[in-house]
Amino acid sequence: MLPSLSRVSKRLARYLSHSLLPGSCSLCLSSLQASSGVLCQHCIAELPRLTNHCQRCSATLESNLICGSCQRRPPIFGRCISAFHYHSPIDSIILRLKNDPYTADIKPLSAVLAEHIASTYRHAQLPCPETIIPLPLHWLKIAKRGFNQSYIISGLVADHLRRDHGIAVEIRSDICQRRVMGQDQHLLSAKQRLSSIKNAFAVEPSADRKPSADREPSAYKETSAAQPLIGRSVAVVDDVVTTGATANSIASALLRAGAAQVDIWSIARTSWNNSTG
Repeated sequence: MLPSLSRVSKRLARYLSHSLLPGSCSLCLSSLQASSGVLCQHCIAELPRLTNHCQRCSATLESNLICGSCQRRPPIFGRCISAFHYHSPIDSIILRLKNDPYTADIKPLSAVLAEHIASTYRHAQLPCPETIIPLPLHWLKIAKRGFNQSYIISGLVADHLRRDHGIAVEIRSDICQRRVMGQDQHLLSAKQRLSSIKNAFAVEPSADRKPSADREPSAYKETSAAQPLIGRSVAVVDDVVTTGATANSIASALLRAGAAQVDIWSIARTSWNNSTG
């Protein structure tokens, strides 16, 4: 018990120091004002943003068109919106977040993602989904980790969409559950990916049931008088999209339950592709 308390104390101390006290940029160590967050503006501008990419799956392309894979077999989800390449320092920040819910570096990344989300729908002249579903974790992972990092990202993105872009969104973690643990997608071939994640997600019989076990005790509040899923456009939020198999699996479950459209929002998108097997 004592080691656990020690880890929590260290995480809380880092969070408070980043939030309340002047310090240095987490990346270049230059001086920051107390209100400047944890990354300086220069480092934020130099982050590996995803610019040219497929308009459906966000895979890296030389131009903003539709990739060959999506032309041959369109994904089940509507579109994937990702802010960054899964390169340094994005990869290390996401890995830290999976172990430390107080990782302050995720805040500026979420702000960039929110800006990218708002501009994407605005340029496409499409309404932004008003229901956000954090990608559910299996209950065994929740028990081991103690939190869902996708819920933290969802709360930050929702705050920026409401405050900075005037987009009303609600976070719903009670709609969908993960029933299958699955394996790390980057370790599997194409066929293995599909079979490992097939039917991994299930939608609760009623969207007005009590919250699921992976709801986070955070400052980000969910709407209590939630509307049903049927006919709604929703966005699933994840930290990183790797192969798209998980995104397709949860989109399939939500569409079967009556959602009109399912989009995917993520901090990062990998360029990894394994078409063997």
